[in-house]
Amino acid sequence: MPRLKHNTVFGWFVLVCILFFTAVVVSFSLMLWQELSDADRQVVLSLIGRHGSYLFGAGVLLLAGLGFAIDWVFRLYVLPLDKITEETKIIYRANPAHRIRVEGSRDVVRLAGAINAAADRFEELQRSVEERIADARVRIEEEKNILSAVLADLPEGVVICNAEGQITLYNQRARKLLEDPETPLLAAGPLPAGGFLGLGRSIFSVVEKPVITHALKDLPEKLRSGRQDLTASFVMVARNQLLLQAAAVPILSPLRELTGFVLILTDFTGRMEFFLRMDALLQTLSMEVRGALASVRSAVEVILEYPDLSAPKRDEFNRIIHREALSAGAAMDRLRSECSALIRTPVSLSAMRLRDLLDALRVKADAAAGLMLSGEPVDDRLWVKVDSYSLTLAVIFVLKRLGAEFGTGAFRWALAAKAPYLGLDFIWGGPLLKLELLRRWEQQAVTVGDETLNATLKEILARHGAELWPQPSADAARACVRLLLEAAEPPALPVLPRRRTILATARPVYYDFDLFNQAGQSPELDDRPLAELAYTVFDTETTGLEIRAGDEMVALGAVRIVNGRLLESECFDHLVQADSPLNPASIRIHGIQPEMLAGQPDVGQVLDLFHRFAEGTILVAHNAAFDMRLLQLQERRTGIRFENPVLDTMLLSAVVHPAQEKHDLESIAERLGIIIMGRHTALGDAIGTAEIFLKLLPLLAESGIRTLRQARDAARNTYYARLKY
Repeated sequence: MPRLKHNTVFGWFVLVCILFFTAVVVSFSLMLWQELSDADRQVVLSLIGRHGSYLFGAGVLLLAGLGFAIDWVFRLYVLPLDKITEETKIIYRANPAHRIRVEGSRDVVRLAGAINAAADRFEELQRSVEERIADARVRIEEEKNILSAVLADLPEGVVICNAEGQITLYNQRARKLLEDPETPLLAAGPLPAGGFLGLGRSIFSVVEKPVITHALKDLPEKLRSGRQDLTASFVMVARNQLLLQAAAVPILSPLRELTGFVLILTDFTGRMEFFLRMDALLQTLSMEVRGALASVRSAVEVILEYPDLSAPKRDEFNRIIHREALSAGAAMDRLRSECSALIRTPVSLSAMRLRDLLDALRVKADAAAGLMLSGEPVDDRLWVKVDSYSLTLAVIFVLKRLGAEFGTGAFRWALAAKAPYLGLDFIWGGPLLKLELLRRWEQQAVTVGDETLNATLKEILARHGAELWPQPSADAARACVRLLLEAAEPPALPVLPRRRTILATARPVYYDFDLFNQAGQSPELDDRPLAELAYTVFDTETTGLEIRAGDEMVALGAVRIVNGRLLESECFDHLVQADSPLNPASIRIHGIQPEMLAGQPDVGQVLDLFHRFAEGTILVAHNAAFDMRLLQLQERRTGIRFENPVLDTMLLSAVVHPAQEKHDLESIAERLGIIIMGRHTALGDAIGTAEIFLKLLPLLAESGIRTLRQARDAARNTYYARLKY
């Protein structure tokens, strides 16, 4: 491929020299012409007329010689100096082991040798510094390994986020709890449907945002009042349908300002399923016992009412009584054998002041449903055990339906304490609610505005061991529903000694905590520094190279870059079942055989998953025009459109190294000192491209290209940006 920039410069340089030379010749010719007499001018004109062709040829030869001389100077001095400049930047910015190999004049070659000698000393000095850094890092790694081992072995999931909800650390247990069940990367089967957990991603892609904001909403008031029990516990349903007990532990700066939070997650799905099974068992057994007792009672009543029954009839009723008694006994024995322990509520509820619960209800009723809820102050010594988020939504759910049923928007609470329970009456002016209608509401999923719980009202009440029923109010003109909750003892401080508030004094250097100081959540990407952005670097393998002729994707690999770090643990690697046959030439390149694609997910499934994997990031590829065109041709078939900003390492290499002739993946990798493992595999090439991209970032900064807008504008002006597929 021609080097457009230097060819253009050379062309203009030659043109200017020729024009200058021509202008000088013409000027001197005119001056000489003015000095000649008329007779001399006639002689000159006759000579030009007789020998014009010779003079023209001599002029052409003179210009050609001048052009060759200029080209010789350009190639011996100008081009080598440009190349030396580029490769010197490679040495001190990207690859200290790189050495300049250049052809040119003796002075240029001597300059390159001097730079290479300086590079040897620079590399030796850098190696010495790196050895010292490595010694210091060994000590840090020991602490890191201890922390990593502790986190890895914890039975609980741990996710650490900054104040905006971006993830800075997590363990694999958290990934299992918050993502869908693991799916083999290169196997057929269902693909994950939820969000992805990863550094730099938002926690709100896997956890509903209102759950977190509700848990932390009381933190400012707790900080102002100097309270130490800052941990908030709650129950949530993850997007993979697991029921989780969560503790949100705030991370505070030395000034006690919120800089982030830790989520500690425990799986309660199994306990919930156990509770539901026990509940179903009790329901079945109670029906059996009730039926048996009803039969016994009927038989006894007949015997008592008709004392003169014949002996055969009396014996028949006695047999009924005996049979049903045995049936009831067998049911009780079955219950005793299947319940080895008392049935307990499967969710660890958190102790909460009743006053705080009522305040949360009042605020939520006004904000979410436009209802007015008020009542008398309650004693601060009254506590209940609840999951405040789900119970608050459940109560608002009931109040909304009461308001719609009776045309009222105002409710008042009243307390009816009766140890060991606390009764909350929600009172309105109007007729009594029918029990049958309330029972129908209990079968519905709890929904308040845009917030929906994956549980019915009855299930939420059951989790809390609570009861809800309608009854008349003390005022005959009013009615109420009573919510009966179990009272709790005030917790001892600290509530959770193992999960006390974390005060950050120094940031660990071995984990990515720099996201704590990032700007807001929605800045203009074009004006963001390249070093601050998150990237998804990807590559595809295809059945052939003629994608317009129907060649399709057979593999898609990707890896993420966050905060200047290549996260190889967060990668994407999938084979794709293609409709078109594999080209034998392509098989020789990427090694994917037709039988390897049998049973793999189709392109729609893989692209849907990749779209979620790359959400909110910049796409990076080598020769991205090819890969993006491949994705674009699938839009009509899959309905999936990739609108992420795109950067191309081939174009960026041409931006920082315009004097280099080759910008293929291998040539760039060799210049930057990168060894690509797994060449011509989708994931291998994606990782190699990511390493190249990270090496290009400081070279771009050296050229004054620091933002996404500047990088895209510079890439757009390169020759390679004209390639179309």
